[in-house]
Amino acid sequence: MAASLSSLFTIKLINKIPHTSGCLLQLPTCSLHTTSVACKYPNWKMIKEVKNRKAVKDFAFERINVNALRKNKIIPPAIKEIADKEIAALPRNSSISQLHKRCMLTSRPRGLVTRWRLSRIVWRHEADYNKLSGVQRAMW
Repeated sequence: MAASLSSLFTIKLINKIPHTSGCLLQLPTCSLHTTSVACKYPNWKMIKEVKNRKAVKDFAFERINVNALRKNKIIPPAIKEIADKEIAALPRNSSISQLHKRCMLTSRPRGLVTRWRLSRIVWRHEADYNKLSGVQRAMW
């Protein structure tokens, strides 16, 4: 088969893949470790995370279609093997399971308050100074 299996399907994909809130369409121009110029991200791990999110978004349509072929129980095993090879040929960082949520200000990977995409430490600090909409500290 000359054409890839995913090009045979025209299912529209609803964009449910998490990404960077639409604020970044291209990566910053600074390199990872060699420059002292301030980037729009706190550290190199966050730049790597943004690259991975972009790869997930770019390959999502193809990955969903090929995975649907792999998991279909009616299709013959020969086509399933071709689909397995196509999935293996895709970049590893284009899988959604490779993503890890990080705080948008500090790039901290743990203790994330999902609604605001901030770590619990930053979230509490911002809530203390009344900078989060709809959040009020408990007083009794």
